[in-house]
Amino acid sequence: MISVVIREYSSRDYWDILQIDKEAFSPSNAAYDVYLYLKYGNILVADFNGKVVGYVTVMDMGEDAKVMSIAVKKEFRGMGIGSKLMDEAINWCKLRGKKRLLLEVRVSNFVAQNLYKKKGFRVIGITPKYYSDGEDAYIMSLTLEGQ
Repeated sequence: MISVVIREYSSRDYWDILQIDKEAFSPSNAAYDVYLYLKYGNILVADFNGKVVGYVTVMDMGEDAKVMSIAVKKEFRGMGIGSKLMDEAINWCKLRGKKRLLLEVRVSNFVAQNLYKKKGFRVIGITPKYYSDGEDAYIMSLTLEGQ
């Protein structure tokens, strides 16, 4: 495992996040989303030697929060960076007194599902045709109260 620092987003991270998002998702929505999450939530980045290699965006939804996006650069996947990002997102929510943390994940994305399950998330529903290509999404939830 490599040593990364999880820190708050800085404006200098913008282009790195766009590149990671473009590599991980199609279509990419990061250009608009960065501003939205900074206003209504938070962006945490994984910093490796001054370069952003991953990020997670969390939206504040009153009593709950929602992971809107999490991604790691391809060449840095499988090194525990996504797990560290998720841990910090969970801590961010706990510090703000959130009751639950929600997210959607492709029904075909077993790697992400396994990560979320290890963190305590459970499937609470399904959204048919959630993604632009028509794939369904599992809705997953992590209860934060009492943890």
